[in-house]
Amino acid sequence: MGIADSTSANRHNRTICLPFSQDNYECNILNPKDFRLCLDQRIELFPELFPDEIANGYQMKDIYRSKKQSILIRRIKIAGVAYTVRPSFIMPYLVGYVDEIEKALFLRKFDVPFWAISYVFGKDPMYWHRIEQSIGRNSIVGTTVKNPDDIPKNLAADEKHTRILGDKTYVATTVGSGCILGADVSRDAGEQALTDAYQVYKNEARSLNPAYSPETVNMDGWKATRKAWQSLFPAVVIICCFFQFHFSEVICKSTIGMERVREALESLSPTS
Repeated sequence: MGIADSTSANRHNRTICLPFSQDNYECNILNPKDFRLCLDQRIELFPELFPDEIANGYQMKDIYRSKKQSILIRRIKIAGVAYTVRPSFIMPYLVGYVDEIEKALFLRKFDVPFWAISYVFGKDPMYWHRIEQSIGRNSIVGTTVKNPDDIPKNLAADEKHTRILGDKTYVATTVGSGCILGADVSRDAGEQALTDAYQVYKNEARSLNPAYSPETVNMDGWKATRKAWQSLFPAVVIICCFFQFHFSEVICKSTIGMERVREALESLSPTS
């Protein structure tokens, strides 16, 4: 095998992340035949993780030991382009092991400050800050859907009520075909804020397919959500949850309060 070179004319992301067991990883990677066998199995199981040119085969390029984690890493060539094969138990850019970092970042859900995480898990506070910030670096649509034609045409959208560092906020979430396709923080539940949050999904989807437009989107009866999607995709058909939409309309228009709500609920009850 050759010696890894550190220069490249193209700085695009050329990393392929594949599932490997940490227990037997180094045994497989040291032997080129074993590594090729593992790679062939993963190509068959997860073809979407590889460039389309993988159908024409690949070549072993080189192997090197990471200075950051002291772990062996192999590179392969696909259609003349070098790709780094990163095991899934290592974080992007080889900054650490997933199991170790997951436990530390779990504490951020409870507003544990970076200096406290650093005190318990080591490293400096900025190390953990950078890792947290890097989570939103990749496109959710782009890393979930590889074929532009496979972006779901029928979606569901809703806002998750949560808190960030104690402040009430909302996560505008888009799903389709059993996958989460978008999740972006909205500063409030108003039309403009939700439009900005759902805009992220639109940008990522159209980065993959410039002509993309969903056919339908299912949601609750929140007016700002409907307005946001109509603004982003004028041709989309809004499908509201009947109960929530009817309930919200009664609340907004009622002049006699809970009496009208009671009537609305009774109208939805099956007759005996």
